[in-house]
Amino acid sequence: MLSFELGNESTMMNSTLKTQNSKLIALVAVFVGLATLYSAIVPLGEGPDEPGHAAYVFFLAREGRLPDQRRDEVPGEGHQPPLAYGLAAPLLAWLPREQRSFDLPGNPRFTWAGGAELNAVAHGSREYWPWRGAVLAWHVLRLVSVGLGAATVMLTYLAANALHHRLQIANGRFDPERSTIDTRQSKIPLLAAVLVAFNPQFLFVSALVTNDALLTALSAVLLWLVLQPARQARRPSGVLGHALLIGVVLGLALLTKQSALILVPVALLAVLERSIAAERARSPQHVVALLVCLAATLLVCGWWYQRNLRLYGDLFGLTLFQAEFATQAFDARSLAAWGSALEQLHSSFWARFGWMNVPAPAWVIGLFGLIELVAAAGWLRSMLPVGQPGRGMAGRVALAWPLLLLPLLAGAWLVSFALTAGLVAWQGRLLFPALPALAIVLALGLQLAAGKRVGMIAWLVPTAGCLLAIWLPFGVIGPAYPRQTLAEATALARLGTPIYARFGMPGDPGAELLGWQLAQPLRAGTAAELTLMWYARGRQGRDWTVFVHLVDANDVVVAEDNTKPRGGAFPMTQWVAGDWVEDRHTLVLRANLPPGAYRLRVGLFDERTQDRTAVFSRRGRLLGSHYLLSTLQVE
Repeated sequence: MLSFELGNESTMMNSTLKTQNSKLIALVAVFVGLATLYSAIVPLGEGPDEPGHAAYVFFLAREGRLPDQRRDEVPGEGHQPPLAYGLAAPLLAWLPREQRSFDLPGNPRFTWAGGAELNAVAHGSREYWPWRGAVLAWHVLRLVSVGLGAATVMLTYLAANALHHRLQIANGRFDPERSTIDTRQSKIPLLAAVLVAFNPQFLFVSALVTNDALLTALSAVLLWLVLQPARQARRPSGVLGHALLIGVVLGLALLTKQSALILVPVALLAVLERSIAAERARSPQHVVALLVCLAATLLVCGWWYQRNLRLYGDLFGLTLFQAEFATQAFDARSLAAWGSALEQLHSSFWARFGWMNVPAPAWVIGLFGLIELVAAAGWLRSMLPVGQPGRGMAGRVALAWPLLLLPLLAGAWLVSFALTAGLVAWQGRLLFPALPALAIVLALGLQLAAGKRVGMIAWLVPTAGCLLAIWLPFGVIGPAYPRQTLAEATALARLGTPIYARFGMPGDPGAELLGWQLAQPLRAGTAAELTLMWYARGRQGRDWTVFVHLVDANDVVVAEDNTKPRGGAFPMTQWVAGDWVEDRHTLVLRANLPPGAYRLRVGLFDERTQDRTAVFSRRGRLLGSHYLLSTLQVE
């Protein structure tokens, strides 16, 4: 009878584990789909420092060596450790070497905070589907972050599961005869993974070319290793092997981003904890374990910091970076400044996109704030002596010390960064090395708050999170970046009257005028809309202004329009080769304009110097300083 009951219980546990694994696999698959969707919708370069991160990868793939900050070879990001970029660079091997670069004009009117321009860089016709060349390569690089984000989701689940095992062993619920732990009642691992997978900001970061994705994944690996129970049935973990693993992961993290320094105390404390918990441990073993961990760390990443010391005179290569890095200062003496900074930090931890300038609606942040409040209420309920005293709470918190220490260290790093670098530091993504730990803390709080109704929470949070994550790219991110160019097929279909004229200074690739059309006939006393179709042959040297003149038989201008392309929304210095630009101009004809034949001509000029571009035919013959579109009748 006892044998039957044990077998039946084992079957139930196996079935439960299969169900949990199936849910985890489904969650990871949904995350990959969502992150890929974000990577397709977010315009290239429209994430914090993404142009610099992508430039680092392109540089490694093109030059086959590390950048030298003294030559400013990778502006803004050349000081970063190289692991994330080195892992991604081989994905560009299919590109011809001359294409392993990306000409991405910046938007001179963009400011990091408080500006009216949302796009930090220019977006042209090449970003339309189907992607080709370097644009396709950039999207491929983004998929690396998608994969690392999926790994973080899985590792968060494993870390939460390890914590559950750890607590079960401490509570004496471990059966050494069967080497199993009852996990059927715990919703925490899957709920923690859900809170990571459906965090819109994490989805956004996982859709960019960035080193944040790798650091977050490595932090999740470390958390999983740290939370592993020190004694599991008949398979005691080797202290030195554990120390070696932690050292390698720590070294990889320090080779990814300098903020990985926050992981050092967690790693060393975990090694010390494991060596103390081991049977028949002696003090010398503690020292040996720590030395093994540190040696492994230095073996992995020491060469990079030694290189920095040799080239730049400091371990982190920050001297040159700080010399060119400027941002708005943070006034630590102002309570208002702290309030604004913490609000920005909180909202950008959940949903603040672009370069921190595309916020989600307030109700979105309110939903996540509600989750935080419910979780906090759960923790408070478990600590207060209401009904049942919170027996053993101090012990459980001690066992889960990494979940508390990691966020504290991440917060301390962020504050120190803000005091030295300014307002740019208050970004929620900088807390993401602690994201798995924070997700587990929230999941624990939600389960404590829900009690027997935890099943409802376990259903409601994933459903709402998934629906919200699907809506945000279409409802918030995409509409923030209106298109200023056309796809080639669309442009050709809307060409109007085909013509050819190339405008540019001698030696410049210039821009071609390939078509035009009037919306209505010319009538005295009315306005007529002229549409021009431009095609960029390359980068333009100046922000030219378009002039459209209607002149009479005596060359007198009777109607004109002098405006920049697209009303100044897309200056010509942001055009790159292959851009198709539909440009509209309005001609207002006075009421007493005599009927008859008038000539319509177009040109480009510099508002500052009044210089005009030259105009060339298809064969390169100089046509003058303007182009005659047509002779039209005014009714």
